[in-house]
Amino acid sequence: MTYQHQQQPPSYPPAGWPGPAGAPPAAPKRRGRVALLVAGGLVAVLAVAAGTAYGVSRLVGGDDDDGRKLRTAWVLDFPERQRNGLKTYDGQDMFGAWLVGDAVVRAQPDGIIAYRLGDGAQAWGVPAPQASSLCAAAQTLAEGRGVVALGSADSCDTLVGFDAAGGTQTWRATFPVERRTGRSEIVAPDLSVAAGQVVVRSGESVLGYSLADGKRLWQTDADRLLPGRDCRLTQTQAAGTQAVVTARCDGDQGALLGLDPATGKPRWQQKLPAAQQSAGVLSVDPLVSLPGLVSETFVARDAAGKARATFGNPVDGTRFSDLPINRSNTVSGPEIRPYLADADTLYLPTEATNVGGKMRQANQVVAIDLATGKRRWVSAGHTDGEVELIRLDEQGVLAWEVGDRRDLAPRLVRIDPATGEVTVVAEAPLSAGTEGSDAKVLERDGTVVLVPWKHVTADAAITVLR
Repeated sequence: MTYQHQQQPPSYPPAGWPGPAGAPPAAPKRRGRVALLVAGGLVAVLAVAAGTAYGVSRLVGGDDDDGRKLRTAWVLDFPERQRNGLKTYDGQDMFGAWLVGDAVVRAQPDGIIAYRLGDGAQAWGVPAPQASSLCAAAQTLAEGRGVVALGSADSCDTLVGFDAAGGTQTWRATFPVERRTGRSEIVAPDLSVAAGQVVVRSGESVLGYSLADGKRLWQTDADRLLPGRDCRLTQTQAAGTQAVVTARCDGDQGALLGLDPATGKPRWQQKLPAAQQSAGVLSVDPLVSLPGLVSETFVARDAAGKARATFGNPVDGTRFSDLPINRSNTVSGPEIRPYLADADTLYLPTEATNVGGKMRQANQVVAIDLATGKRRWVSAGHTDGEVELIRLDEQGVLAWEVGDRRDLAPRLVRIDPATGEVTVVAEAPLSAGTEGSDAKVLERDGTVVLVPWKHVTADAAITVLR
């Protein structure tokens, strides 16, 4: 198979960022150039500009001799570890990934970069300004628009709206934060997109911005939301048409509030007894509360926050994983937990266990009835490796069996929502094994994209298979 791979270095300044045209500022020797290597069907492109390492994509390719066989199309190597404005940040972390048009978009500390799905060439790049770094990203795009947070060495205090289709910055706004002192972690805000608005929690304040132009629409805080109760906000998460605020109050009590994302006005409030004290919500729609410091109970709720059912971990003898998969060594921010849900059922990965005689772990998927809090089923028919959830659609649960690059090929599978039985959709090459562990896994029309949250077990920042 023959590949053509052409790419031009980005102009300075990159599209969407303010600044005069002209030559870029003085930079290390490797910056501002494009190195092109073509050998034996492999193509490598390195472009570094305006402080953003755009990475190396390597075309792999190969003919598909079976509709059930995936081939590795290209991989993107992790950027070299580098010192930037936030010197303690790990430059290899990932804050968000999306499929937009014909590109995969990756948000990382030094910027937002898009690569063409077809050949791995850079489609566009929006770098973080000099002496600053990204520190959080809203996980949802709305009509191709998204928002990230960035900051300097002592804070994460600026929102940047971006157009993921055109690769441009659309607006920029600052919000109040506490500055870091000493060697404490940078604290990133809770950041969500709902109903065309951006909802931010920074400390005890919750703010709403227009996703279209960044205009601040409203601001509230714990004292105004819960007067006289001595409460501290623990989490704010928004989705669909509401924002849900979780608070911990004096006397081992708590509160849950639903806000209008457009106005910040409370629509409902539920007091939480000590037994249901919560650290936040796992899901906004359907609404599922997490346990708190003195509670081990998950609570499924209706749209007004009233409890429908409760369940613990384990649920009917099956332990599940509720740990965040985006843990960072240097940023304390929004925790992203793997789950899928519809109005009736919550799907979670089971707790992984060691595989005898192998250097890997294995798990399944558990389905929980949100009306009763009871286990529906545990998936059956997986290989002895990890399972990552992709999405829930009319055909059921789509998942990725991670595999092991040493001896277990990954698989794209469907899980029957009624029985938990596994059906193989496609098999992947052994070389892609382990790359999907603790990763954002995306799929469209048979193309699978693996984007790890951290450089731990994975060798590549992006792996594309089709």
